[in-house]
Amino acid sequence: MSTSRARAKTVTRSWQPVTEVERELMEAVGRGDNKECLRVLAGADLVGYVAKDQVDAGGDAPWRSISSGCLIVRTVGERLPRRPGIVAVRTSLDTLARSWADPRLALLVNPGTPVEMYLTARPRDLMRWRRVSKKAARGFPRNERPMRLLTKATGPLSGPLAHGLGCGALLAVTNGVMWNDLDDVYDDYEQDSQLLHDLWGTTTARDWEEQMDTLLAAENSPAEPEFALRVRQRLTRAWRVPPAHDDWRRACTEALDELSAPPSADAAIQRVIGRILAYEARFRADGLLPPDTVITSAVAYDYGRGVNFARWGFSARLCGADVARAAIVRAGALSREHYASWAEFSAGYALGRLLRFDGDEFGDWYASVLKPHRMLMEDPAGPWRALPWEA
Repeated sequence: MSTSRARAKTVTRSWQPVTEVERELMEAVGRGDNKECLRVLAGADLVGYVAKDQVDAGGDAPWRSISSGCLIVRTVGERLPRRPGIVAVRTSLDTLARSWADPRLALLVNPGTPVEMYLTARPRDLMRWRRVSKKAARGFPRNERPMRLLTKATGPLSGPLAHGLGCGALLAVTNGVMWNDLDDVYDDYEQDSQLLHDLWGTTTARDWEEQMDTLLAAENSPAEPEFALRVRQRLTRAWRVPPAHDDWRRACTEALDELSAPPSADAAIQRVIGRILAYEARFRADGLLPPDTVITSAVAYDYGRGVNFARWGFSARLCGADVARAAIVRAGALSREHYASWAEFSAGYALGRLLRFDGDEFGDWYASVLKPHRMLMEDPAGPWRALPWEA
């Protein structure tokens, strides 16, 4: 039968489980339950290391994590500190089983920690890995990974940096990654670099800086929704209640006339107003927006993406840790200037995202904001319940 061993190790550093995966492994190791260790491992994202220049050149890069007849991987909470020229790649037990080429190699997980595992990798072992992986809930590629609210035990949990990271939590939950992790990877180096290239046209440090500035200036999203929302907010402050729909529409037309805008601009604004009203009605019905309230601004979408953009840039090595942290803290501070609570921020983020991508379908894009909103608003251990909005 296959060899699967998990055993406690004596380590020089003070060790504690960083994520739920390490916590589950620690409990299984304590019971001597190797079957449970394998089950947890099969459901976990794993990380190995390859040479950066070979990844950048394209194709499959050889792993640098091979030593003493073992291919070495780590669970996400046990990633190594950043090293020059070496980058992290994310994998899973199922992926390894499908691509394993040398049965003489064994798999060593989290070496030197209390949750070290040693697995032989003979053909029957690989079949077992795949069988156990089918039942796992984790270990998915980014586009298939389920939404989860994940917290890094050793990550920021209070203060301005934690608040800024909390402003990026909606997208972190959507992507199934830890909301408060600012480490060497967001997902993995190759995927994060590819995402920046494909979706943002960002391949250099200069590109990243320019896009980051645009997001923090709330200038990445279309201008029409924010124009309409600001007109309504101005009327609300003057009248102390939100204006009737017709009054809002008329005020926008008058504001555009004062700016000598063409008729096409007013037509575009009127369409946006109709979309905003439809989304707000649906938000109220689904509990994303309280009754008798309106959304004050949609800039949360740029700020929330900005937090994740900073994390992607750090992962892709387009900016340093200090620069990424400063951008995240700035996004959090700007969010506080525009909103009075996590709930208000979430509604603004949802509106900005849906106006941009949903096409009034209330389909997958709508689910991608409603489900994370509910997770973050309801989980007492999550950032929105544990962190005060006020500074």
